[in-house]
Amino acid sequence: MKNRILSIVSVFLPSIFIVITAIILGSHNTRNIKNNSENKSITQNTEKIEVLEKFFEKYNSPLKGHASTFVETADKYNIDYKLLPAISCMESTCGKRMIPNTYNPFGWGIYGDNYISFKSFDEAIKTVGDGLNKGYFSKGLNTVAKIAPVYTPPNSYNWRNGVTFFMNDMEKIEKEHKKEQEMEAIKKVVLNYL
Repeated sequence: MKNRILSIVSVFLPSIFIVITAIILGSHNTRNIKNNSENKSITQNTEKIEVLEKFFEKYNSPLKGHASTFVETADKYNIDYKLLPAISCMESTCGKRMIPNTYNPFGWGIYGDNYISFKSFDEAIKTVGDGLNKGYFSKGLNTVAKIAPVYTPPNSYNWRNGVTFFMNDMEKIEKEHKKEQEMEAIKKVVLNYL
C-alpha cells in the first residue's frame, strides 16, 4: 500500500508543480500587462543601456559610461539604438583610436587634414545623432546600406559590413541579456511563491 501511494505521488507531484508554476507565471504576466507604457519605456531603455554597457565592456571601450546618451539620442531621432555605437566602433575601434582630445569616435567631419572636435563624448553622440537625422534620415538614407556611400564614399562596402557586424554583435548580446532577464524574473516569481 505504501509503495502504491509513493508511485501515485511521484506521478502527480511533477504535474502539480507544473500547474502551480503556470498559475504563478500567469498571474505575474497579468500584472506586467497592467503596467503603463511609461514604465515599459523606462524598462526598455534600461535594458538597452545595459546591452550597450556589456557591448562596450566586451571591446574595452571608453564609451561604456555614455550608453545612456546613445539610447537617449536614438530615442530622440527614432533610430536603432545600435547604429551610433556601431559607427563609433567602425570608425575608431569603439572610441579607442581617434585623433587625441577630439572626443570624435565617429570620424564625423574628418577628411584629409580637417577634423571636428567635441567637448565630450556626450556632445559628439548628440551632434552626430542630429547630423544623421538631418543629413541622412530626412533624405531617405535610413539603412546602413544607404548611409554607407554618403558617410564613407571611398570605402562604403567595408564600412557597411563593419557597421553591420557590430550591430549584429549587439543584437546577440541583446538576446543573451533578455534570456538572463527572463530567467531572473522566473527565479523571483518562483521564490516569492515558495
